[in-house]
Amino acid sequence: MTDPNSHRTGQPEVDALLDRADTEHRAVAELVTINHAEDLVTHARQADLAAEHQALHERYEQAEAELAAATASGDPARIARARRVRDEASATCDRVGRTLREELAGLAEAGFERTGELLARMRTAWRAEDTAREALRRSARDTGPLDGDADGRG
Repeated sequence: MTDPNSHRTGQPEVDALLDRADTEHRAVAELVTINHAEDLVTHARQADLAAEHQALHERYEQAEAELAAATASGDPARIARARRVRDEASATCDRVGRTLREELAGLAEAGFERTGELLARMRTAWRAEDTAREALRRSARDTGPLDGDADGRG
C-alpha cells in the first residue's frame, strides 16, 4: 500500500519519473538561489563601477572648470598647468572609463548567461514533470485513479 502522505504511486516506473521531476525542480530552486546571490553581488559591483565612473567625470569637469578660470585670468603658466591637468583627466577618464564600461558589459553578459542556464534548467524540469504526469495519466487509465485522485498525486 502506498503511504498516504507520499506523493508516490507504488509503481516503480511512475515513481522514478516523479522522483526525476522532483530532482529537476529542486535543481531549479537551487539555481534560482545561486542566481539571486550572484545578482546581489553583481548589483553591488555595478554600483561601485558607476560611482567610480562618476568620480572620473567629476574630476574631468573640475579640471575643465579650472582651465576656463585660468583662461579668464590670462596667466599663461596657470593656463598651461590647467590644460595639462585637464588633458590628464581626459585621458584617465577615457582609459579607465573604457575599462569600467567593459567590466559593466561583462557583468551584464554573465547575467544573461545565468538567465539562459536557468531557463534551460526550467525547461528540463517542466519536461520531466510533463513526462511524469503523462505516466500518471496512463497509469490511471490502466489501473483506475489512485486513492480517488485523478492524477495519482494524492
